Amino acid sequence: MGISLLVFAALGTFLLLLPDLPPGTTFRDCDVCPEMVVVPGGAFVMGSPPDEPFRDDVEGPKHEVMVAAFAMGRFEVTRGEFTSFVEETGHAGENSCFVRIGSGGRLDTSKSWRDPGYPQGENDPVVCISWNTAKTYAAWLSEKTGQTYRLPSEAEWEYAARAGTRSPFHVGQTITSDQANYNGTSSYGEGERGVYRKRTLPVGSFAPNEFGLHDVHGNVWEWVEDCWNDSYRGAPRDGSPWLSGNCGRRVMRGGAWGSHPKNVRSAKRARYILEYRNYNFGFRVARSVGQ
Repeated sequence: MGISLLVFAALGTFLLLLPDLPPGTTFRDCDVCPEMVVVPGGAFVMGSPPDEPFRDDVEGPKHEVMVAAFAMGRFEVTRGEFTSFVEETGHAGENSCFVRIGSGGRLDTSKSWRDPGYPQGENDPVVCISWNTAKTYAAWLSEKTGQTYRLPSEAEWEYAARAGTRSPFHVGQTITSDQANYNGTSSYGEGERGVYRKRTLPVGSFAPNEFGLHDVHGNVWEWVEDCWNDSYRGAPRDGSPWLSGNCGRRVMRGGAWGSHPKNVRSAKRARYILEYRNYNFGFRVARSVGQ
């Protein structure tokens, strides 16, 4: 989908992207950088309507937000991409991770992004990542490329995930496990039950949304920049992150491989402390364009 560019020069000198890249253009700023896709600017209605099945009060009130064009990771950051960061910076990541055991769970000091307790390949999304580490990775990309990499704002994330839709999922009123990686033993609305894979899948295992983004429903929860607030009253209307409220907890979006389908909806919100690591927590990055 769109136009693909690899934007870097010999000797590791990275070049600025030309402004006004067409929406749908994909690019990498370096050979180990995440593949990005240009998301068009526009207005959308953020949040869920009161009659959406399984909606939470924290998903309202619905409000219009204007989002400027930006670039978003086409995929969640992969183990391979994160390995390049670790090897170049010496940042080892945290050495423990919350894993589920039976009906409960615990912080396991033997688990980490290298071994989350289930098999992964280099193209699986990296997990056991805290908000702090996700921010450090984005800062490394910025320093490496001279571009402004960051976590997406919550508004940017929902806008990009919806890709022009107002339904619970970008695929429509319901979702199946043939369309995303979640706990398919449960169903949503009139949807069918499916499979529960009990682990991540390689990024891009399912078709993208209309903006060219993969896995916005399920696979791993994704950190965003915003502080937690219990509603959207007072939220920014310009697509910027909300940096007031409970900033000791940050927002997560998208749901994960272990989530009930109600928790992979476009409007679903969750929050966790900055240092928290879980075997289904990952992230994707955003980047400013046209500067």
